[in-house]
Amino acid sequence: MTFKIALVGCGGMGRRHAHGYIELRKYFDTVEMTAVCDVHRDVASKVADEIGIATGSKPDIYIDFDQMLNSATLDGVAIVTSTPMHHTLAIRAMEKGLHVITEKPMALTLKACRKMRDASERMGKVLAVAENYRRDPMNRLTRMLIQSGAIGTPYFALDIGVGSSNGSVMHSTVWRAKKEQAGGAPLDAGVHNADMLIYLLGGVDTVFAEIAINENQRTLRPMDEVAPGLADMYNHRREDGHQIGDVVEQTAVDTAFAVIRFNSGAIGQLIMTDTSHGQSLGVSTISGSKGTLYRPRSRSGDSPRIVTADGTEITDDALLELVPDFELEDTLSILWNGARRISSYEMDFRDIDSKILAYEYLDMVAAAATGGEPEVGPKEGMDALALAYAMMESGVSGSPVHVQDVVEGRNSLFQDEIDAEMSI
Repeated sequence: MTFKIALVGCGGMGRRHAHGYIELRKYFDTVEMTAVCDVHRDVASKVADEIGIATGSKPDIYIDFDQMLNSATLDGVAIVTSTPMHHTLAIRAMEKGLHVITEKPMALTLKACRKMRDASERMGKVLAVAENYRRDPMNRLTRMLIQSGAIGTPYFALDIGVGSSNGSVMHSTVWRAKKEQAGGAPLDAGVHNADMLIYLLGGVDTVFAEIAINENQRTLRPMDEVAPGLADMYNHRREDGHQIGDVVEQTAVDTAFAVIRFNSGAIGQLIMTDTSHGQSLGVSTISGSKGTLYRPRSRSGDSPRIVTADGTEITDDALLELVPDFELEDTLSILWNGARRISSYEMDFRDIDSKILAYEYLDMVAAAATGGEPEVGPKEGMDALALAYAMMESGVSGSPVHVQDVVEGRNSLFQDEIDAEMSI
């Protein structure tokens, strides 16, 4: 049976999802993208045409979500809109009997997430979150190395992403500058880092953070200046109400420095900012009783690296000797051209991105077919967003925050303003 899915949101990330679907169809015929939906017909048409040329089957085009739900024959939807729309569209789709995969962050706030979780449970429908970093084969290997004891007992993790946007609006997308729309690098991008820390080291107990808006005036610049590596996938989209060169007020936090206590007792430091002019620093390490593991940049194909207490360096295929049971799961292996045990790979970013997105769709569809759970479902999506929001909640309260209190809504001061503004 073929799972019929609609792509909702055909902007930059929507186009990347279309490429993921095109990649999926090279290996599997279990999913068919029969519809695309965007408020801009020309944007939707661009993506539909690209799918049609690549697969021989062009999806139907809709500019109204409810009309699509009422007239298209679907099993599920992929929601790839801006974050503020995730929860409303997901709930409407699930109440129509459809399974859902939504882009990260799962929703605008944890209150919105809880509504989505409740709808999923009430309707008995899969709700998956398209969190991509953990699906990278090198992050699969990294997790196995940690779990196998290759660095001993984990003591602490450093996750530092310090860079500069040169005063630009993040990804040339105005909503990413706005607090009430879950903007700002520590939240919008930080949910990736949060999910990876939890994936590798387990759940988080408490967070203490300092936050800031260092640059409250941003300039809307072309994507090829802001993120040239992504520009050709984003240059078809619209930014309604704004023009290149506009000055945009940044109300979203742009800088966060956090200390994390994991449930295991390990400590972490998570630092994110896009206001570090003249310095770019990316550090991603986990140190334990036997050595330190250096994590490669996700979706780079680079090998992890372990340096032991005596200075011995272990990398590439030597790492596989430490984890004799490591293998990529069947679906991921097929997408990676049959590879099972790999310690690195060479591939263009777009190909990596497409393969990971293809895997996310297949994971969601498998859960729908079996009645099981997707790898990243409501719990995982909420835990990652709660860790990112815990930095915000701690920053405004000046006190450590229990992440579970953020998950369940017992600590929500920062988010309350968003919930009120967006009528959640």
